[in-house]
Amino acid sequence: MDEQRYKLKKDIARRIKVLHLSFTVVVFVFLFYIVFGIMLNGKVAEDFEKVRDSTILKVEAVPAHRGSIYSRNGEELATSITRRTIRIDFGCDKFRRMGFENYKKEAEVLARNLSEHFGDRSAREYYNDLIDYNKKTITYSSNTKVIKPKWWQFWKSEERITKLTSTAKRKNRAVRLFPDVDINEWHEINKFPLLKGGMGVTYSVDEYDHRVYPQGDLALRTIGRLEHHRSYGIEHALRDTLAGREGRELKQIIAPGYKTTVSDKHNIPAQDGYDVVTTLDIDVQDVAHNALKEQLIEQNASWGTTIVMECATGDILAMANLKHNGSSCVEEQNYAIGIPVNPGSTFKLVSAMALLENGVPTSKEYDSELGRRVEVGGRIGAKVQDSHAISRETGGIIDMRRAFSESANVYFTKAVFDKFGDKPVKFSDFCRKLHLHETVGLEEMGARKKPLPHLDRKHHSRINALVNMAYGYGLEVTPLHTLAVYNAVANNGRMVAPRLVLRTERDGKVISEAPVRVIEDKICSQATIDTLRSFMEEVSRTGTAAEFFGEKKCSFRTGSKTGTAQVDSEINGVRYKRGDGYYYGSMVTYLPADKPRYTIITAIFTKRQTGKVYYGGSLTGPVQKQVATFLYNRERQYAEEVRDGEFHASKIKGGNIDKMRKVANEYGDKFTTESRHGWGKGVVGTEGKIEIRQLDTKEGAVPNVVGMGVDDALYLLEKSGLTVEVVGYGKVVKQSIKPNTLVATTDKRIKIELR
Repeated sequence: MDEQRYKLKKDIARRIKVLHLSFTVVVFVFLFYIVFGIMLNGKVAEDFEKVRDSTILKVEAVPAHRGSIYSRNGEELATSITRRTIRIDFGCDKFRRMGFENYKKEAEVLARNLSEHFGDRSAREYYNDLIDYNKKTITYSSNTKVIKPKWWQFWKSEERITKLTSTAKRKNRAVRLFPDVDINEWHEINKFPLLKGGMGVTYSVDEYDHRVYPQGDLALRTIGRLEHHRSYGIEHALRDTLAGREGRELKQIIAPGYKTTVSDKHNIPAQDGYDVVTTLDIDVQDVAHNALKEQLIEQNASWGTTIVMECATGDILAMANLKHNGSSCVEEQNYAIGIPVNPGSTFKLVSAMALLENGVPTSKEYDSELGRRVEVGGRIGAKVQDSHAISRETGGIIDMRRAFSESANVYFTKAVFDKFGDKPVKFSDFCRKLHLHETVGLEEMGARKKPLPHLDRKHHSRINALVNMAYGYGLEVTPLHTLAVYNAVANNGRMVAPRLVLRTERDGKVISEAPVRVIEDKICSQATIDTLRSFMEEVSRTGTAAEFFGEKKCSFRTGSKTGTAQVDSEINGVRYKRGDGYYYGSMVTYLPADKPRYTIITAIFTKRQTGKVYYGGSLTGPVQKQVATFLYNRERQYAEEVRDGEFHASKIKGGNIDKMRKVANEYGDKFTTESRHGWGKGVVGTEGKIEIRQLDTKEGAVPNVVGMGVDDALYLLEKSGLTVEVVGYGKVVKQSIKPNTLVATTDKRIKIELR
């Protein structure tokens, strides 16, 4: 019995051990599978995430929109528009369902629409592409099914049903059929046959910023371009300001060609670039550009520049740079700031200033030598002569005022040598006080300078250099630098740096403003300033600029100085010598004389040619006159005197629309206008509303000047190449040649009657 109990206990113990072992194995296997499963699932999840991230989710750069460039009046000079590259899925459901015959009919209409809209290819070429893409993408086939009647349907016959089917041949079926478009164009094109939105057509759309320049090539070198091979102008100088900052976004691909943004903490929004508001005035730029272009072509000159600066601020209202290229002119280089050249007689302003500041009276007289070539400064000096005999009635004896007015080389070289010959460095130091040895602004735009001779004892030929500098040789400055000095004289001695950018903005809010930068509060004494301005006004009245600004030639007073230099400089890698026959003619003008507001310089580089002019006054005067006249007329009141508070549209003289709007705003409470710029006239509309209607001025045709004041009428008619006879005063009521008559068919003479 005990033995049986012992055996039973032993058997139970053995079974318990087996059970424990089995349980342990099961638990171990269970735990193994759990751990392995977790690891496996983690690996699978990780692999899935990698596949998802590489195929479904992508981090993409979000480009910032480039800021725009504006004129001072808000006109766009450079801006970016969103362009779209459209790719059409020619294997889409709509094209497959409609069948080939229906597709061909609509393709023919679409081809005509695309050809008319873009004008880049014929309708036949577009049609051939549409058919070709369809054939390459879709396979059309037919399946005929025979339906036999049942044995008891004795009244029925056998029926054949043909079913058309179509299948796509390839996966990559998206094709760019037409040029890239903007958003508005796409909305229009999306309505064409075959392409109608929401009708089952699948598109792939890529968007990008496209830079456009609404004013064309006007002020091209100033506004600039940002290109792969070269960059220049404001676009280059302020490229970082305009560019903004790129962002990043996590994108999920939801279908071929379609993505959506996924919310992610690492997403960074793009920051658009700042807008840049410049000092440029498009109307002034346009006048300067066209006037310079006409003169370059007329005189067959090589290149030229015209700059208009506001006296008090240094604001550049216009900067035209043109190279004569056959029958037209192009903006190829910024001559205004990038080409230092011998200034010639415009430098006599500096010589006169130095003499006056060092005690030489204006009554000081010298012999002009009546055009003879003379040695100034002895053997170590230089040979100088004037281009014409000055003051024969006095035997050539002239004072400083007459010398400045007649641009006498001999006078200023003699006077400067007498005053500074014992210590030439005093003269070169005076030039340095005017900052002629350094740039005065627009360095970021590429403004250049050339070394100014330092006439100390180390200079091996300082007397010769002194004599040459006295009348604008032996040194080189840019047109902008010359203008800055003259502008300081017009601005009562205050020299301000040229300014091209007024401020930066974003969404209409001012981010930063460029202050007026004063280089010198007073470049010389007020007495010297007053004397120099009287000199310049004499030049306009009776001197070398009288042909354009004399009392009988101009209705307003100006101050001017002309200059002619036989070029002795290296320009664009070419060395020109004084005997080669190349001339640099220039003129600086400020207006109005009593309270100068604007300073203008025109400089033209040309070669001496038969039948063409090369002296500074004759070469640049027509440009100066046109620009100055436009500026002066624009500042004047465009309305006749309003008496007893009465006002109606007929009181407004026709002319510059911008000024007409200002007058209408001031005197009338209701007005409409077709355009904010250009030329127009005012009429009375319904309910007393004033309508400013734009005049259609066609190139090469006689403009309609009826209703304009005499100044605007003269400007438009003379710009058209007509010689004008004026009768009466007030507004133009009649013109002898009908508007829109081709100028080439007339005798170039027109009579206008004013009342």
